[in-house]
Amino acid sequence: MREKKVIARQGALYLFVGAATALLELVLFQVLYACGVMDVAPANVTAVLVSTAVNFLVNGNVTFKGTRNPLKSLVKYIILFAFNTVFSTTVISLLVSIGWPSLVAKMLTMLCIVVWNFVLYRKVVFV
Repeated sequence: MREKKVIARQGALYLFVGAATALLELVLFQVLYACGVMDVAPANVTAVLVSTAVNFLVNGNVTFKGTRNPLKSLVKYIILFAFNTVFSTTVISLLVSIGWPSLVAKMLTMLCIVVWNFVLYRKVVFV
């Protein structure tokens, strides 16, 4: 029973932190791309980098505060970050090139990442 409460608490915090950092990422992406500051790929990488740093700090210290080795968690987080960045940048660039609105493409990739990140944070990154 205790494990279910821990998972529920972590899930709620993860969603809250994720929503806040996703909003940060989305707004930053739109400002950089839609305002013509950067092309789609560098705008995405910049937005992901900033929001990911905030997400790591808050999730590591609040949501999954049981990490035994912060440096090891950081290395795993960076590997996952790299995968997520390549995935999202590739998919967004492809979808935009075939006519999808950039915001829809960005939101679709973010949804995919949210799902697998919770499992990986809980089971691999912040252990």
